[in-house]
Amino acid sequence: MQSPHSIFVVGDKFKDFGQHEQVLTLKELTTLLQAPDLSALHNVRLIAGQGISEADVQHILALSKNSKLDTSLLLQRPVRAGMATTHKRRFVNSIISTPRQLDSDLFEADLLVDERSELMNDHQTGQHIQGMILVEAARQLFLAVTEEFFIAPDDHRDYYFVINQMDVKYMAFVFPIGASLRYEIVEKNLSNPERLSFLVRITVQQAGVEATEVMVKFTTFLAEKIKQKEHQQAMQTLSKQQQNLPAANSEKLAA
Repeated sequence: MQSPHSIFVVGDKFKDFGQHEQVLTLKELTTLLQAPDLSALHNVRLIAGQGISEADVQHILALSKNSKLDTSLLLQRPVRAGMATTHKRRFVNSIISTPRQLDSDLFEADLLVDERSELMNDHQTGQHIQGMILVEAARQLFLAVTEEFFIAPDDHRDYYFVINQMDVKYMAFVFPIGASLRYEIVEKNLSNPERLSFLVRITVQQAGVEATEVMVKFTTFLAEKIKQKEHQQAMQTLSKQQQNLPAANSEKLAA
């Protein structure tokens, strides 16, 4: 029996990547599934790439009921991280899966970009995923790991995350197919539960290659305490800015 031919399905905004033989955009696949003759999809296995949503996957499954498509891998798609852990108010803006713990200081998650997310609202250039999307995925991962594994589940207080330092290194393009994020804690200070500090190394990996490295030093504070400091600094900055404004034109004021 002939092995199935694997096809990656990506969001329509990744149309430049769709020029490859092994790739179909969502629109292209939908058109093929709605055609009277489904022979073009015979012995094909579908794999979810980047840019598509959970609703898109369900739509593909519904359209492919009467076809001979292998959709088993679509059903195994990772679960997207919740809005509470990624600090987002719209589900489409959560672009990682729920993190998995591999060891005491080692975690991983999958990249799950929805093309309707805030960082893809404008446009997509080229075949690869834009670098700032990968930085945002890394940011969401350190939020999610800390929320799920280092803040006690019975602690219902709000925490504020402050980035102290972030260094990004790009080594290779990341394309809109499967990619994972690996999260390694280099240093941590958990002595004060109201102030947790971490230094972490996050890498974006695809096809066995480390494509991006993000080193992040961050601290979590109780929100009520950091908001007081933030307010004080805002007042000081406003005062200094007013002092540095050019003098008003007295003639214009008189007029």
